[in-house]
Amino acid sequence: MPIVVVAGTKGKGSTAAMLASILAASGTRTGLYTQPHLQSYRERVRVDGRAIGGRAFAAAAGELRSAVAALPRHLAGASTTFEIVTALALLHFARRGCGAAVLEVGLGGRADATNAVDPLVSVVTSISHDHTAVLGRRLSSIAREKAGIARPGRVLVSATQPPAAAAAIAAACARTGAALRVMPPLAPRDPLARGLALAGAHQLQNAALAVAAARALAEHGLATGDGAIRHGLARLRWPGRYEVLTGAPTIVLDGAHNDGSARALAATLRHDLAGHASLRSAEQGPLPRLGLVVGMLADKDVRAFARELRPLAAAVYATAPRSARALDADELATRFGGRATRAFPHLAEALAAARADASPRDVICVSGSLALVGEARDLLGLAVAERLWDEAE
Repeated sequence: MPIVVVAGTKGKGSTAAMLASILAASGTRTGLYTQPHLQSYRERVRVDGRAIGGRAFAAAAGELRSAVAALPRHLAGASTTFEIVTALALLHFARRGCGAAVLEVGLGGRADATNAVDPLVSVVTSISHDHTAVLGRRLSSIAREKAGIARPGRVLVSATQPPAAAAAIAAACARTGAALRVMPPLAPRDPLARGLALAGAHQLQNAALAVAAARALAEHGLATGDGAIRHGLARLRWPGRYEVLTGAPTIVLDGAHNDGSARALAATLRHDLAGHASLRSAEQGPLPRLGLVVGMLADKDVRAFARELRPLAAAVYATAPRSARALDADELATRFGGRATRAFPHLAEALAAARADASPRDVICVSGSLALVGEARDLLGLAVAERLWDEAE
């Protein structure tokens, strides 16, 4: 089955989901493997946008249990959850007769479980600092690991990158013999950009990568014409990535968790807060305030994240996501800094405090971790996204 592997620091999931939507819109049954999930583990494994069913997941896990038990540990070591679920996803895609699959890299690229496959096209999204304990602190080192998904004689599509990352990717492609295609973001006036369902200027870069990957696949016989590209980009729903919940106050859910994704979130929030202001008459009172509800994992660079978002926030409500790797709320508040930062042990308390402080015209943003965003969706009564698009669309 033709496979596309998507690596990068930010935008991996969005790019993978856009490409899967384009392929499915073209009539190709398409598997999509992403991580982490928001509300249900089954969200990680999808065919044509539909999450794997509970029975199918349990049955596949049962089959893999005996295979894992039979592995010679002195050669293979103990299997990780990610390795096993990667195998489960591929098994599900094969049994469902998928004509293509899109796999999001878990960490890095070169040594990731997804790189056990032989991708027809590889994609590297925007690179910034993340997982530095494993990948290194230099962008060139991080980019080198990401570019490990390149294959000889095949296309690697890359976002425009910082100079050090761009040079490392170009060098890796030259060594491997991969054909490097660097794609700038879609222009805002591009018809594809105007029809893009996902909000935020950063999605213009992700969409450009998905379109370029679809066109590279078309060179190998997968029919992905302009109509399918437009339809695929327009119909996608991708919860937890600048997801705007209309109400009073407005609530924004975004899984940003590092410096690059926080920068993209801050830019989109500035744009939208200015949009609120442009609609405000002199009689409507003060500009909308931003309340930031934030929870992060312990291995993230809190200060780099805070540098991007703290200047926008009138108040910060620090809490802890529902994860064994969560950073303590008090420690997060200390690292975040600022006189208007308070700590709450649980998200429900932080969200309640933010709502109590907000006026109807204000904006509350929940961010710092997809685990926190998933918990927020549960608290707000939002159903699990079993489908990313409807067949009738």
